[in-house]
Amino acid sequence: KKKHRRRPSKKKRRWKPYSKLSWEEKQQFDERQSLRALRLRAEMFAKGQPVAPYNTTQFLMEDHDQEEPDLKTGLYPRRAAANPAETSDEDFLEEAADEDGGSDGMGGDGSEFLQRDFSETYERYHVESLQNMSKQELVKEYLELEKCLSRMEDENNRLRMESKKGGGDAARLRQLELEVDKLRAENLRLLQEKE
Repeated sequence: KKKHRRRPSKKKRRWKPYSKLSWEEKQQFDERQSLRALRLRAEMFAKGQPVAPYNTTQFLMEDHDQEEPDLKTGLYPRRAAANPAETSDEDFLEEAADEDGGSDGMGGDGSEFLQRDFSETYERYHVESLQNMSKQELVKEYLELEKCLSRMEDENNRLRMESKKGGGDAARLRQLELEVDKLRAENLRLLQEKE
């Protein structure tokens, strides 16, 4: 007697992870989810249960003030210089940094925090992108990194060789500067003797 085997229904949709969906499929999925959430909220409201809003970033952005404040306007008025050419943007930025403890307004360790936060976010994104790659894509990425590494090593070696050649020039320059200093000292001594 032959055993009956269950076959999957042809009507049944195949599940696909969200990251693998195309743009149109993602939009359709989000639309279905929001309609489902609205239906569930309406049912809960009809039963008299408390209803929370559908939690999406769009809801949060609608709740958020649309205008972004201008944080830098009028905080650091320029001082009038005797000569406008004497005041540069660099001087202005240094003055601003001195006044508030740093250009980001967070003080000395604020930039370290931002750098660390950026590094962590970048690492997370990089790990996620690597996890989503296929084996062939990973191998291709690895080979590209190998090529880049060899180019950088060649460039590093070339710069080292140039710096070694330039090192002799630096010693010669230092020797000439010492000679100029000796001649100036002798010139001053001769001027004093003349007087």
